[in-house]
Amino acid sequence: MEYNPMLEGLLKQYWGFNSFRPLQREIIVSVIRGDDTLALLPTGGGKSLCYQLPAMAKEGVCIVFSPLIALMKDQVDNLNKRGIPALALHSGLDRMEIETELQNTLYGKYKLVYLSPERAATKVFRSYLKNFNVSFFVVDEAHCISQWGHQFRPEYLQIGELRQILPNTNFIAVTATATIQVKKDIIKYLSFKPGKYNEFSKSFVRDNLSYLVLRESNKLKRLIKILGKLKGTGIIYANTRRQCENISQFLVENQISAAFYHGGLSNEIRSKIQNDWISNRTRIVVCTNAFGMGIDKPDVRVVIHYEMPQGPEAYYQEAGRAGRDGLAAYCILLTEPEPDKNLWTSIPTIDQLEHTLKALYNHHEIAFTAGKGETCSLELMSFAANFNIPPRTLINSLELLHTLGYLKLNQSVFQLPKIKFVVKQEELYRYQVQHQVQDQFIKLLLRSYGGLFDHYTTLQFKELAARQRCSVRDLEKQIETLQKDSIIEYIPESKGNSITYLLPRPTKVSFNKQLYIELRDQEAYRKQYICDYTLNTKSCREKILLRYFGEQMDKSCGHCDICRLLNKAEITDYSLIRIANDIRDLVVDKDLELYAILAFFRTFEEHQITAVIKWLLDNEYLTKTNQTYSWTKGRKL
Repeated sequence: MEYNPMLEGLLKQYWGFNSFRPLQREIIVSVIRGDDTLALLPTGGGKSLCYQLPAMAKEGVCIVFSPLIALMKDQVDNLNKRGIPALALHSGLDRMEIETELQNTLYGKYKLVYLSPERAATKVFRSYLKNFNVSFFVVDEAHCISQWGHQFRPEYLQIGELRQILPNTNFIAVTATATIQVKKDIIKYLSFKPGKYNEFSKSFVRDNLSYLVLRESNKLKRLIKILGKLKGTGIIYANTRRQCENISQFLVENQISAAFYHGGLSNEIRSKIQNDWISNRTRIVVCTNAFGMGIDKPDVRVVIHYEMPQGPEAYYQEAGRAGRDGLAAYCILLTEPEPDKNLWTSIPTIDQLEHTLKALYNHHEIAFTAGKGETCSLELMSFAANFNIPPRTLINSLELLHTLGYLKLNQSVFQLPKIKFVVKQEELYRYQVQHQVQDQFIKLLLRSYGGLFDHYTTLQFKELAARQRCSVRDLEKQIETLQKDSIIEYIPESKGNSITYLLPRPTKVSFNKQLYIELRDQEAYRKQYICDYTLNTKSCREKILLRYFGEQMDKSCGHCDICRLLNKAEITDYSLIRIANDIRDLVVDKDLELYAILAFFRTFEEHQITAVIKWLLDNEYLTKTNQTYSWTKGRKL
């Protein structure tokens, strides 16, 4: 590979580094040379530098396609701070602002321009693109191109069409997570010429990370224990906004500096939370999975998944935000003593998909062969009630229709109406005594939902109205009264939800059943894989995780929870299961003290048996009462 001292000069000038990370220089040289390039680097591997530096080395503007507005803004802010002129074209800009910035790009004001793949398909952008001096194209989070990627977005498929406008401009596709099939799709849809592109792939192994799975019935209590032992900043991932708020509040009540972050907060509040965390004014951020993308914080010491992640890709990407500085860090997955193995709840049937799509067409009065490109408002709860679709089924169906390329959702589609009592139970009782009309509605709420004093709960207006034998409007009036009297806090369904139809309405709604089955099975495989990873009790966790991405580790990591136990006890994984099964057989029908258990084993040392007992206790297979041990009822190894 040719040596160019200019690259190290740019690296030092703008990023303050003296040397490149592994593979960065090779990737940068490939891009500067004008070759199509696929860069597969793990989270924290320095993907952004692989296109930002060559953008400074080459003439013209680098066009970057990125999936999230927040991700674009973070990247642009960081570049501008380094003195690199960069721009994000996003939906927060009005038409005149976008036109002005496209003109500025035409006149060479920027070195990097970030935009969504949706904007890349517009006539306005493509008309300007013909006259831009483009150095090269970047496809960030390139796994979104593939239907087998965990975040597929059909708009990404159109990026490859830009070769027809600028056929001599090269592409670099970067991602942290891609299976063999996903890589094939990236190469195909970006029209990389066979044998005439460069592929760089860094090992997924992260030597400084320890992957731990902890089975815990009281997860909140375990969080306090973990954060009491580990120092430094961290991230806790939860699957819902409500969980983020509850966990954050619990941590604060236990004197741990924490804040919650999710899409229901304003941009201003989210920016403040993010900045406070980056600058170490806040120790822990409890968040949904969008948090962390593109954020350059190297000193995260722990990433905790409070609930089961969506799949191996999501888990690897999110857990990999720990320890980017190369120092020891921990990736901890908290799971129930018996994880939920139900794989199918989020995957609608073909009949449900067809019903939802027909209902959407009828609701928006879309004529046959029409509708392509039309954007229509959609109020989820009223639509779900009118067409007798459970709200969660509706959301899951909309997601799959998006994946299948029928329609596009905006980002606020998940906001459903929610309620929470803001008074104590005693005060609520006094209010009920004094307000007999509201008393009936309050009793209805308390009978229908649990946890109303602790967290926001989604309301099903149609079901409540049926139980109360009244209209939805009557219930809304009661909500207004209770809110006015400061008894509840009410979050209405977010207005402005909309969908854009990507295809004209067919004369007959039908789906490619083979594609549907493949997508369904792939989703099931992801969930089963992460479930098996969680249930694993005898093999190195990093080995299992990396096997999903087609990488085989020659030796065990040595520091996951399984490897630590085997190392400490000086036993093999086979012996671990053998000892654990023998202990189960000993105590499953009767309680035994430690000396009685140790007396049974002749071929193992005492420290080996006690290590396995501790592991069984930690994972709630064993229960200790006074000095005796018993097997937890219903637990299986």
